[in-house]
Amino acid sequence: MKELRFDLSQAKTIRRIRQQTDSWSPLAEGQIIAQKYLKPIVCHAGYDVNGVKQAVVWANSGELTGYFEIIDVSTNKQPPGKPSVVYRGKLKKWGRHIWGGNNYIADFSDFKKEGVYWIKLSVKETKETSESYIFEIRRNFYLDLAKKAAKWFYYQRCGVEVPGWHKACHTQDAVILEDGTKIDATGGWHDAGDYGKWIGSGSHGVWALATLAELLLEEGLEKDARAVLDEATWEGKYFCKIYYGKLKTFLQVFTSAKNFQLSDEYPPLENVCIWLGAPEKEPPRVVTLKQALEYYPQTLYLRSHVSASLAKLGRLVSRYDKEFSEKCTSIAKEVFEYVTQSEPTDRDKRSYLLFVSRTTLLGLELYRITGSEKYLRKAEELVQEILSLQDREGFFYMNREKKVKYYFCEHHLVALYEYLKSRPRGDLVVDIEEAFRKWANYIKPLSKLSSFSQVGYIDEKGDVRNLFPRKSSNRFLAAYAWGLATAAILFENREYLEIAEHQIQWILGLNPCDVSMMAGVGAGPGCYHHRYCFIEGHEDGVVPGGVLCGIVGGDGGVFDIGDFRTGNFVVSDRLPVDYPIIDTDARGWTYAYMTNEYWVLNNAWFIMGATQVHRALRKLNI
Repeated sequence: MKELRFDLSQAKTIRRIRQQTDSWSPLAEGQIIAQKYLKPIVCHAGYDVNGVKQAVVWANSGELTGYFEIIDVSTNKQPPGKPSVVYRGKLKKWGRHIWGGNNYIADFSDFKKEGVYWIKLSVKETKETSESYIFEIRRNFYLDLAKKAAKWFYYQRCGVEVPGWHKACHTQDAVILEDGTKIDATGGWHDAGDYGKWIGSGSHGVWALATLAELLLEEGLEKDARAVLDEATWEGKYFCKIYYGKLKTFLQVFTSAKNFQLSDEYPPLENVCIWLGAPEKEPPRVVTLKQALEYYPQTLYLRSHVSASLAKLGRLVSRYDKEFSEKCTSIAKEVFEYVTQSEPTDRDKRSYLLFVSRTTLLGLELYRITGSEKYLRKAEELVQEILSLQDREGFFYMNREKKVKYYFCEHHLVALYEYLKSRPRGDLVVDIEEAFRKWANYIKPLSKLSSFSQVGYIDEKGDVRNLFPRKSSNRFLAAYAWGLATAAILFENREYLEIAEHQIQWILGLNPCDVSMMAGVGAGPGCYHHRYCFIEGHEDGVVPGGVLCGIVGGDGGVFDIGDFRTGNFVVSDRLPVDYPIIDTDARGWTYAYMTNEYWVLNNAWFIMGATQVHRALRKLNI
């Protein structure tokens, strides 16, 4: 039997992503992408009244002389009437780039009037221009986006009817123990554009929703906070169901690969890859304990993070649901004792930074709940371990041997910040602040690679690239937004905050594809990787508030951005290095999961990033 790999000769269908170079004027030397006509690229969702507000303009090989105008589109003035111009500014040269050639910036950060607008260019060189996408300027912009992203989780519910979307699904999911006893594994969230229920991803979602709820409670928005906590509780109760106390772990359900087969030639797949129907039509996921443990090896850092998210959720819902809160805390305590007394597995050692970070979060949450010094002492010990893994340049190491560099924002920085919140005058405050300063200054140059200010990527050879190659990028960019906004809070630094804002704005349309990657906000790619496309009434694939995996960069070679295991290939065929790739050619469904799929981690980190940017704007009194 053949093993299916990415080989064009094995394809059932092939769809190639085409390079966009057809344009209104000659391209600059080395330019790899262009617009068909001159159009300002904006953040489709809009801008915060007090935040950074910029648009990007591409001039190809030429120069532009003229200005830009902001038009109030709510006045409904049509030619020959004069439009309502509310702002006029000069285009500022940014420099030359492989995206768009000569780049210009239209900066209107000093314009602070709420409303609905678009940008119009007035330049001498051409009349082949178009207005920008229509956008809003409003207060609490980032908080509203976080709430929108939070609502997406409701549509992902499993085991229950979601009115207007699907009927009750997977109502017999279970894990069978050695003695034949069944653990009820119904409920939880569908993890992504498929119907898998991955607890590792889910813990990110619960933590992010709880973080948003904390902010909403701080701002007196208890009704909104309750709604967010109710959604987190849906997943939290699933965690409690699948908690297996004997091993102090959380069990995973999935569909056996034996149930599905591509053809007589190719081996079977689990249905998460190829099932294209509504979720209620999919068979139940019933696995044995042995299968669950073998398929999804249990690490200590997984246990820690799921338990930390449960503890945080339990702390916040204690005023509303004491019984559930106590259940969350009880599980978190059991897991803490197990994790801190166990020898790390090989996977924990390879991801040692994640292990110590997530266990720190667990300890800090238990300290907040119980006030017990033993949890704080352990957290302090682990915080010192995190600090020891930072290089003098600012990045961290993933393993104790300091062989694997890790410069992304992840839970190690979240853990340091949470410790600061718990011990604002503790002995480690200065060291933690210095760690944030070094990390932020290491990342800052990576945000200057293009006029869009997205944080770039350092590959295995140490080469700097504009885009993530073959990697879901939006969750990392949103995490950078959290880290840089946190640095802005700690040091009251406006520059860090602006970089943080740009990461969120990139996701929402201020990018070289001029595409919003939050469904239902702005102009999306037109196609989505979600099985809901096959539900009547949702053929367009738009699941409101869902954040897509994001743009990836070409590498000059041939690779598939779709699920090649199905044999339906969506291919980057020798597109230039850093050519921005997202599927915009299909309508409704696409196999291109790498760029166009929804995922719990995307929404979780988007919520984290948008929430922290909102905090930073408030802290800096901007």
